[in-house]
Amino acid sequence: MAIITVISNKGGVGKTSFAISAGYYLSKKSGRETLLMELDSSPGDFGPIFDIDSKRSLEMAVRFPANFSNYIKKIDDNLFALKGFPGPFLAEGSVSEGIKNLISTIESRYGNIIIDTQTVFNRVLLDVCIMASKIFLVTDNCLESLSRVINLYEMLTLTHAIEKSRVNLIVNKKRLTDYFRVWDLSKLTEVPVEGFISYDRKFNKNLFISSKNKLINTKMYRQVGRIIENGFNS
Repeated sequence: MAIITVISNKGGVGKTSFAISAGYYLSKKSGRETLLMELDSSPGDFGPIFDIDSKRSLEMAVRFPANFSNYIKKIDDNLFALKGFPGPFLAEGSVSEGIKNLISTIESRYGNIIIDTQTVFNRVLLDVCIMASKIFLVTDNCLESLSRVINLYEMLTLTHAIEKSRVNLIVNKKRLTDYFRVWDLSKLTEVPVEGFISYDRKFNKNLFISSKNKLINTKMYRQVGRIIENGFNS
């Protein structure tokens, strides 16, 4: 069983797109039931993307973990989704221990759990990183984003002693002309870039709703699949 946490402390880098693509890929590739969990209280994107009723949320699953299946929606063969908190004030009332208890309750049911997180680093985010088999740290190719995620990488691996082998730095929306700048920065900071996802103007989140057949032919889906495979084989 794999628990994958997808993180970034910079918005708009494609973290949710990565997480959902990984969920679709693993549900098809492994043939095992896969859960997409949204740990976002902004609120996140799972509600509108997957048309999840407002009564189904992480808040309710944390409150009533024994009945967690009532709050999870099946969105495809072997793929399920649990949307995040309806808002930040409700999230504040759900302590870190509640999230850990919920994951401990549901992990026997699902072969894979992919956790899509918000950009704010807090105790809950640290806990799901500690529990994860793999952490995919996503950035796009701008210096502001790269600087932020490198600081987060160092916080995880140095301050909180998470093994470097569990943290995979992913550069999303890569254009060919951007390659050397990222490569040089990676060498200078000694933070290895584990994978690149090419910029694809045809890709958008609506494909998760409108056309799964088109989704699996996108660069995002194919390259996320290769990154997942390489991440667990490394």
